[in-house]
Amino acid sequence: MLYSLIIKRRPLTKYLGFCGLLLFILTQLPGAGCTPRTSLEKPPLKIRELSCDPQADEAMHRHDYETSIRLHHQFIEMEPENELALYHLGYAYGQTGQHQQEVFYYERAIALGLKADHIFFNLGMAHGELNQLGRAIDAFKAGLAVNPTSADNYFGLALTYDKSGRKKAAENAYKKAIEMDPRHLDARFCLSLLYKDMGNVQEARKQLLEILVIDPSDIDAQTLLEAIEKEEGGNKPNSLFRKQEERRYM
Repeated sequence: MLYSLIIKRRPLTKYLGFCGLLLFILTQLPGAGCTPRTSLEKPPLKIRELSCDPQADEAMHRHDYETSIRLHHQFIEMEPENELALYHLGYAYGQTGQHQQEVFYYERAIALGLKADHIFFNLGMAHGELNQLGRAIDAFKAGLAVNPTSADNYFGLALTYDKSGRKKAAENAYKKAIEMDPRHLDARFCLSLLYKDMGNVQEARKQLLEILVIDPSDIDAQTLLEAIEKEEGGNKPNSLFRKQEERRYM
C-alpha cells in the first residue's frame, strides 16, 4: 500500500539542460507508513551528453503524458538506442500508472549504459509500486553502488524495509539518508513516523523539531508534532491525514 501512495522520480533531463518535469505525489497513511515530501537538487551527472525530442519533453512539461509517450515512441523509432529518450518514456509511463512499462523502459536505458543513481532510484520506486520489494531493494542498492552517498537511495531502501515490516533496518536506512543529507526532510519525517509507530515518542519528537529548525513552515511536521502532544496529553486524535499534492521535478 505504501508504494501505491508514494512516487518520487528524478529523471536526468534537468542535469543535462533539457526539458522535463518531476513531481512528488504525497499522501499520509494514518498511524503508519511514510511518504516523501520534498524535492532535492542534485549536481550535474557526468554521463555522455544526449538529446531527446524537445516536443516530447515539452509535452511532459505540460503534464500531457499521453502525447509525450506517443512522441517519445516516434523519436525512439529513429533512435532506438537513445537511453535518455528511453528513460523519459519510462517516466511518462509511470506518470500514467503503467508501472510495468515504466520498469521496462528504465531497464532498457540501463542496459544501454545509462547507469546513474537517479535512474536506479526511479526503478526502485517503480518496483515498489508493483509490490516487487526484493527488486526494489536491488535497484536502490545498485544506485548506492554507483553513488555511495546517495541519500535518496538510502531513503528508498528505508521505505522498502518499512513496508516489509523490517523496522530496525528501516530505522538504520533512514538514519543513513540523514547522515548523507542532514536536510533530507522526507527521511526525517518518515523516521519520526516510524518512531511514533514503535512507541518511541521522544525520538519522534526530536526528528520533528529538527525539521522545524530547518523549515519552520513545514505544516506536516507541525501537524504531527501537535498530534503527538495531544496523544501525550490524553487527547488522542482520531487520525492524521496529510494533504495530497504533486512534487516531482525533472
